[in-house]
Amino acid sequence: METTFILNHAYSYFFGLAAFLIAAFLISKLVVVPIIKALDAREAKIKAELDESEAAYQKAKDMQADLDKQLKGAEAKIAELMAESRRDGEEQKKTLVAQGSKEIEDMRTKALREIEAARYEAIVSLREEVAEISTTVAEKIVKQELDGGQYQTLVNATIDAFESRADELK
Repeated sequence: METTFILNHAYSYFFGLAAFLIAAFLISKLVVVPIIKALDAREAKIKAELDESEAAYQKAKDMQADLDKQLKGAEAKIAELMAESRRDGEEQKKTLVAQGSKEIEDMRTKALREIEAARYEAIVSLREEVAEISTTVAEKIVKQELDGGQYQTLVNATIDAFESRADELK
Protein backbone atom coordinates (compact mmCIF):
# COMPACT_ATOMS: atom_id res chain seq x y z
CA MET A 1 0.00 0.00 0.00
CA GLU A 2 2.70 2.27 0.51
CA THR A 3 4.04 1.66 -2.90
CA THR A 4 0.68 2.31 -4.42
CA PHE A 5 0.43 5.41 -2.42
CA ILE A 6 3.80 6.58 -3.66
CA LEU A 7 2.98 5.57 -7.19
CA ASN A 8 -0.38 7.32 -7.05
CA HIS A 9 1.30 10.40 -5.74
CA ALA A 10 4.04 10.12 -8.33
CA TYR A 11 1.46 9.84 -11.09
CA SER A 12 -0.44 12.74 -9.62
CA TYR A 13 2.74 14.71 -9.26
CA PHE A 14 3.83 13.84 -12.80
CA PHE A 15 0.42 14.67 -14.33
CA GLY A 16 0.16 17.85 -12.25
CA LEU A 17 3.61 18.86 -13.34
CA ALA A 18 2.78 18.02 -16.97
CA ALA A 19 -0.49 19.96 -16.74
CA PHE A 20 1.39 22.92 -15.21
CA LEU A 21 4.05 22.83 -17.92
CA ILE A 22 1.46 22.57 -20.70
CA ALA A 23 -0.56 25.41 -19.14
CA ALA A 24 2.62 27.50 -18.71
CA PHE A 25 3.62 26.77 -22.30
CA LEU A 26 0.19 27.64 -23.62
CA ILE A 27 -0.04 30.78 -21.50
CA SER A 28 3.44 31.87 -22.61
CA LYS A 29 2.62 31.25 -26.29
CA LEU A 30 -0.94 32.53 -26.28
CA VAL A 31 -0.85 35.30 -23.67
CA VAL A 32 2.70 36.34 -22.76
CA VAL A 33 4.11 36.50 -26.28
CA PRO A 34 1.35 38.84 -27.59
CA ILE A 35 1.66 41.00 -24.46
CA ILE A 36 5.46 41.20 -24.94
CA LYS A 37 4.95 42.01 -28.64
CA ALA A 38 2.40 44.69 -27.75
CA LEU A 39 4.73 46.14 -25.13
CA ASP A 40 7.65 46.07 -27.59
CA ALA A 41 5.48 47.75 -30.24
CA ARG A 42 4.34 50.38 -27.74
CA GLU A 43 7.95 50.95 -26.65
CA ALA A 44 9.03 51.32 -30.28
CA LYS A 45 6.15 53.74 -30.92
CA ILE A 46 7.03 55.82 -27.84
CA LYS A 47 10.71 55.77 -28.83
CA ALA A 48 9.82 56.90 -32.37
CA GLU A 49 7.60 59.67 -31.00
CA LEU A 50 10.37 60.75 -28.61
CA ASP A 51 12.89 60.77 -31.47
CA GLU A 52 10.42 62.71 -33.62
CA SER A 53 9.73 65.24 -30.86
CA GLU A 54 13.47 65.56 -30.18
CA ALA A 55 14.05 66.24 -33.89
CA ALA A 56 11.18 68.77 -33.91
CA TYR A 57 12.61 70.42 -30.78
CA GLN A 58 16.06 70.64 -32.36
CA LYS A 59 14.53 72.01 -35.56
CA ALA A 60 12.62 74.61 -33.53
CA LYS A 61 15.82 75.58 -31.70
CA ASP A 62 17.63 75.93 -35.02
CA MET A 63 14.77 78.02 -36.44
CA GLN A 64 14.80 80.19 -33.30
CA ALA A 65 18.55 80.71 -33.69
CA ASP A 66 18.07 81.61 -37.37
CA LEU A 67 15.26 84.01 -36.52
CA ASP A 68 17.36 85.63 -33.79
CA LYS A 69 20.22 85.97 -36.26
CA GLN A 70 17.90 87.47 -38.90
CA LEU A 71 16.39 89.82 -36.31
CA LYS A 72 19.83 91.05 -35.27
CA GLY A 73 20.73 91.49 -38.94
CA ALA A 74 17.50 93.42 -39.54
CA GLU A 75 18.14 95.62 -36.50
CA ALA A 76 21.64 96.36 -37.76
CA LYS A 77 20.27 97.09 -41.24
CA ILE A 78 17.62 99.42 -39.78
CA ALA A 79 20.25 101.25 -37.73
CA GLU A 80 22.43 101.57 -40.84
CA LEU A 81 19.51 102.87 -42.93
CA MET A 82 18.56 105.36 -40.20
CA ALA A 83 22.13 106.65 -40.02
CA GLU A 84 22.27 106.91 -43.82
CA SER A 85 18.94 108.78 -43.83
CA ARG A 86 20.26 111.20 -41.21
CA ARG A 87 23.40 111.81 -43.28
CA ASP A 88 21.33 112.34 -46.42
CA GLY A 89 19.02 114.69 -44.53
CA GLU A 90 21.95 116.72 -43.23
CA GLU A 91 23.44 116.92 -46.73
CA GLN A 92 20.08 118.02 -48.14
CA LYS A 93 19.76 120.60 -45.38
CA LYS A 94 23.22 122.00 -46.10
CA THR A 95 22.49 122.08 -49.83
CA LEU A 96 19.16 123.85 -49.34
CA VAL A 97 20.69 126.35 -46.90
CA ALA A 98 23.49 127.08 -49.37
CA GLN A 99 21.00 127.50 -52.23
CA GLY A 100 18.82 129.75 -50.08
CA SER A 101 21.80 131.85 -49.05
CA LYS A 102 22.89 132.19 -52.67
CA GLU A 103 19.39 133.19 -53.78
CA ILE A 104 19.14 135.76 -50.97
CA GLU A 105 22.55 137.18 -51.89
CA ASP A 106 21.53 137.31 -55.57
CA MET A 107 18.29 139.09 -54.66
CA ARG A 108 20.20 141.51 -52.42
CA THR A 109 22.72 142.24 -55.19
CA LYS A 110 19.92 142.76 -57.71
CA ALA A 111 18.05 145.08 -55.34
CA LEU A 112 21.23 147.09 -54.69
CA ARG A 113 21.82 147.39 -58.43
CA GLU A 114 18.23 148.52 -58.96
CA ILE A 115 18.52 151.05 -56.13
CA GLU A 116 21.79 152.34 -57.54
CA ALA A 117 20.25 152.59 -61.03
CA ALA A 118 17.20 154.43 -59.67
CA ARG A 119 19.50 156.77 -57.69
CA TYR A 120 21.58 157.43 -60.79
CA GLU A 121 18.44 158.14 -62.83
CA ALA A 122 17.16 160.48 -60.12
CA ILE A 123 20.48 162.35 -60.07
CA VAL A 124 20.51 162.61 -63.86
CA SER A 125 16.90 163.78 -63.87
CA LEU A 126 17.62 166.29 -61.08
CA ARG A 127 20.61 167.64 -62.97
CA GLU A 128 18.55 167.96 -66.12
CA GLU A 129 15.82 169.81 -64.23
CA VAL A 130 18.31 172.05 -62.44
CA ALA A 131 19.91 172.82 -65.80
CA GLU A 132 16.50 173.49 -67.33
CA ILE A 133 15.45 175.70 -64.44
CA SER A 134 18.76 177.52 -64.54
CA THR A 135 18.38 178.00 -68.26
CA THR A 136 14.83 179.25 -67.83
CA VAL A 137 15.86 181.65 -65.07
CA ALA A 138 18.82 182.87 -67.09
CA GLU A 139 16.58 183.32 -70.12
CA LYS A 140 14.08 185.34 -68.14
CA ILE A 141 16.84 187.40 -66.55
CA VAL A 142 18.38 188.12 -69.92
CA LYS A 143 15.03 189.13 -71.47
CA GLN A 144 14.25 191.67 -68.86
CA GLU A 145 16.07 193.60 -66.38
CA LEU A 146 14.65 192.89 -63.04
CA ASP A 147 14.47 194.89 -59.92
CA GLY A 148 14.97 193.27 -56.51
CA GLY A 149 11.29 192.34 -55.98
CA GLN A 150 10.85 190.87 -59.45
CA TYR A 151 14.07 188.92 -59.05
CA GLN A 152 12.88 187.43 -55.74
CA THR A 153 9.47 186.55 -57.23
CA LEU A 154 11.14 184.83 -60.21
CA VAL A 155 13.47 182.83 -57.95
CA ASN A 156 10.56 181.78 -55.69
CA ALA A 157 8.46 180.72 -58.70
CA THR A 158 11.37 178.73 -60.08
CA ILE A 159 11.98 177.00 -56.70
CA ASP A 160 8.27 176.19 -56.41
CA ALA A 161 8.32 174.68 -59.90
CA PHE A 162 11.41 172.67 -58.97
CA GLU A 163 9.80 171.39 -55.74
CA SER A 164 6.59 170.38 -57.53
CA ARG A 165 8.63 168.37 -60.07
CA ALA A 166 10.61 166.78 -57.25
CA ASP A 167 7.33 165.76 -55.57
CA GLU A 168 6.14 164.22 -58.83
CA LEU A 169 9.31 162.07 -59.00
CA LYS A 170 8.73 160.65 -55.55
